[in-house]
Amino acid sequence: MLVRCVQIISPTSGEAVSDHSGIRIGVEYPVLEVITTVRGVLLRIPERPNVTGERDTPGLWDAAMFTVVSSRLPDCWAAESGNGQLTLTPKEWQRPGFWDDYFDDEPSACAEYERLRAEILSQASARSDAC
Repeated sequence: MLVRCVQIISPTSGEAVSDHSGIRIGVEYPVLEVITTVRGVLLRIPERPNVTGERDTPGLWDAAMFTVVSSRLPDCWAAESGNGQLTLTPKEWQRPGFWDDYFDDEPSACAEYERLRAEILSQASARSDAC
């Protein structure tokens, strides 16, 4: 799944802003995860490292900021429902604590993230809407 940013909504204030260091209007982004809740829909977007060797810090962004460029869903995604939300993402990332482990630099979580991120990015770059 590939989306294009058409507006920026500040994650802290919820207000539309003209600029943010983590995302740019007009740029296409692959979607790593979709989370739906009663409050809305969030997309997890990879942030490309600014410095060589720096780790990716994928952020959650309001889906209202984007338009879909390619609706092809990654083959590795699975649906999970619970706690009032529906999540589409790799099954390995749906385990409780995965994102905590990743952001705490736990080696197996980082390796799992890199492997599945590469798979998602590869499929997103194909930009195919064919079934």
